Amino acid sequence: MSHQNAIHAPADKKVVSKELLSSVVSELLPALESVVSKTIVNSISLQLTTLANSPTISKKDFAAINGISSAVLEKWIANGVVLLATTPSTTITQQRKNRKTGQMQTVVMERHGNALINLEAWRQKNRQQAIKCRYIKP
Repeated sequence: MSHQNAIHAPADKKVVSKELLSSVVSELLPALESVVSKTIVNSISLQLTTLANSPTISKKDFAAINGISSAVLEKWIANGVVLLATTPSTTITQQRKNRKTGQMQTVVMERHGNALINLEAWRQKNRQQAIKCRYIKP
């Protein structure tokens, strides 16, 4: 290590006055705020558009959009109110040692993908309920 790098020399820094700093911040803040708010609105609308057009959605997103808890969603799934979409599954083969006999066994298991809510079926069910409703005239 060089001797020059090890010596700390005070740097000549000009201190910016508080008035100047506050005036710069007050001038830039409205422009920055409008840009940030437009970006947030655009990202939210893009996410909602994507979710509205997608055929499936995750359980967490479905519960958040409909304002229900995950426990209620699980009950709806169990009762058939909400249908799950088919997800790809893979087959896993493992070699395990049997504890009692000590022999190797081949175990074949199916691993399912993340459970997704079938939004197409949900929309169709809501449409049929709206058509049958006596207060809504088609």
